[in-house]
Amino acid sequence: QKQIDAANKHYEPGKFTTLIAYEWSSQPNSKNLHHNVFFRDDTGPERPFSSFDSVRREDLWTYQEYQRSLGYENFSIPHNSNVSNSAMFALHTSDGTPIDKRWAERSARNSPAVEIIQIKGQSETHPALSPNDEFASFEDKFVHLLGSGGVQSLIDTSFVRQALTNGVGFQEMIGANPFKYGIVAGSDSHVSSSVNEEFNYTGGHGNIDHSPEIRLSGAGSVAGEPAGLFGSAGVTGVWAPENTREEIFDGIARKETFGTSGPMIRVRFFGGWDYSDKLVDDKKFVEKAYKGGVPMGGDLPPMPKRAKAPTFAVWALKDPDSGNLDRVQIIKGWYDQRGYGFQKIYDVVWSDDREPGENGKLPPVGNTVDINTATYSNSIGDNELSAVWTDPDFDPSQHAVYSARVIESPTPRWSTYDAALLGVEPPAEVPATIQERAWASPIWY
Repeated sequence: QKQIDAANKHYEPGKFTTLIAYEWSSQPNSKNLHHNVFFRDDTGPERPFSSFDSVRREDLWTYQEYQRSLGYENFSIPHNSNVSNSAMFALHTSDGTPIDKRWAERSARNSPAVEIIQIKGQSETHPALSPNDEFASFEDKFVHLLGSGGVQSLIDTSFVRQALTNGVGFQEMIGANPFKYGIVAGSDSHVSSSVNEEFNYTGGHGNIDHSPEIRLSGAGSVAGEPAGLFGSAGVTGVWAPENTREEIFDGIARKETFGTSGPMIRVRFFGGWDYSDKLVDDKKFVEKAYKGGVPMGGDLPPMPKRAKAPTFAVWALKDPDSGNLDRVQIIKGWYDQRGYGFQKIYDVVWSDDREPGENGKLPPVGNTVDINTATYSNSIGDNELSAVWTDPDFDPSQHAVYSARVIESPTPRWSTYDAALLGVEPPAEVPATIQERAWASPIWY
């Protein structure tokens, strides 16, 4: 009740929006299944349903459905799937039985979004799952069994990108998608402040990692993990008509969201069948994009007879306090007729005068970071990037999922800022520079 009272006390519609929420901290056999449960109203439930009640997500869904029947609209968001030991997006239920259509529909109804990054790492993908993705190793030091002191975990169904691809496979096989998630990001920090800025990082666990000396010395640790491995917090963006509790909740529920690794990057992502090549240059870009297609989080409308492939419009604007933009990519996932899942990354627009090499790869944007001083120059990259892109490999017989990823130019990691402040070398366990990013919710065919 104290938390509900606090959320309501500080809610200022149009200025500062709070949501009544709590965490369901299920961790069966050290397999992280944590979900955050959010409510739309200003009353909230009579009591939360915790992992002491049950560690089965099906039981959490029953609680959510019961609360909905009482008029308390809600949803839950899986988070930190990278340390789930392949449990979060497993291809079976809690009982070990194969996922069926009813289970898939309950999953989609109760959990419309998934967290893609937080201080304990990113959950987009892993180099072992995406070997052709040169950006897959971003903030990936927390792939372990949660609370087990760094034991390597299973990863085959722990990451969002593979779950999205498997979801369209389930759509084909059983007629429902259990992993039809929008994208959000968060902190999971255990303090009341946001720690999303690398240059203003203050730690995420109070006295355990509150100073540069503790963070870099190795003295601070959380659940056996050195504080230096933690990343800065992610941020969720919601496209909504107004900044109110109801509209923010509804925006997440319809998946019109994006997540960032911390910077306040803005992203728009639309899909349709006949977008003009010049749509992103139009003063009425957003209005026409809605009218002619669907925004991020939507299903493409039925394919017109004259259409040959879907067309996507993407726009990104940099955070003025962070690095310029390197590129925008569209990531496609699909299943073929044999039942195999695939993913492919397309660079659709990029900064500066670069051209893809003979291998089809776009050269790196460069790196202006001075590691000793933790400074950089925005002399590379662009403030804004936009493009209209048509899938060159489209097969109308295959279900597919498309998402957009925005990559920044390199900037210093928080640990490099700390090292420069103390006059020491940055820790070798993590990169000295990083390329921050944003992920838009998918669009499905």
